[in-house]
Amino acid sequence: MTESKQRARGAALVVALLLTALGAAIATQMIVPLSGWLDREYRARDTQASYTLADAAASWAITVLAADARLGPLDHYGELWATPLPPTPVEGGTIEGRITDLQAQFNLNNLAPRGVKSAANIALAKALFAKAGVAPALVDTLADAIDKDDLTDDGQSERQRYGQTLRNGPLRDMVDLLDVPGFTDASARALSEIVVVLPEASPINANTASKALIATAFPAATPADLDRAMARRAQQPFSGPNDLATLLGQPSLDGVFSTNSQYFAVEAVIRFERVSHRVQLQIARPPTGRPTLITRLISNA
Repeated sequence: MTESKQRARGAALVVALLLTALGAAIATQMIVPLSGWLDREYRARDTQASYTLADAAASWAITVLAADARLGPLDHYGELWATPLPPTPVEGGTIEGRITDLQAQFNLNNLAPRGVKSAANIALAKALFAKAGVAPALVDTLADAIDKDDLTDDGQSERQRYGQTLRNGPLRDMVDLLDVPGFTDASARALSEIVVVLPEASPINANTASKALIATAFPAATPADLDRAMARRAQQPFSGPNDLATLLGQPSLDGVFSTNSQYFAVEAVIRFERVSHRVQLQIARPPTGRPTLITRLISNA
């Protein structure tokens, strides 16, 4: 089967899964036109339909991710979940979207997995902060805020060093950075372009991480080594985090990379005649059990 036929088959399958989810959503909340001629009534109808479709999009993504988990432990761009949902006609409008891997980025909570600082992740974070124009020294402050004790590396208490006791627990979202000494709105915005905050420490997926992120993690790797690793990954996903380091001829980074993911994002755009909405979802897929929706945001597109 040619690559174009494979892509077409994948697109057809994700549409079929969406339609199944949509049927279930409509069964509980029918999309029907409201009577009357006022524009606000039609807008209300389309807005209500958007919320119904948002529920369908969540069901679709959960179904796709649950099916993928049964196929094996590796997550990579050759799988069904990575196939975008093309614009698909629905009653009075269209929906399109895609699932992305949140573990393709560096998670700030990796600085202290289970409350214990990770030297390899701290080193990578300092390099990423520098690229974002944020002082790398703030990584040490952030690691103190996330780890489970109230001591700094030199034995001082956090209150002695920072004038306050820090949170001593994982971040919940990027806004929590503003509670950490030294961080500002500007630095949080700059970091939000290149890092994420997930509910727990979650290694970077070597099969979905960008070439730029991998290059930052392995600064001694040559451009030729990086190109070779990316080409190999496209043909055959890495089966373990050490595969990447070996191909680059570099020492492994303990706890920095993995080859599977538990956190995914869904972005869908729903368009009707009078309204358009953007649906942003975050889904957690634990090693055992069904994926679950953890956040949902609907905004005007």
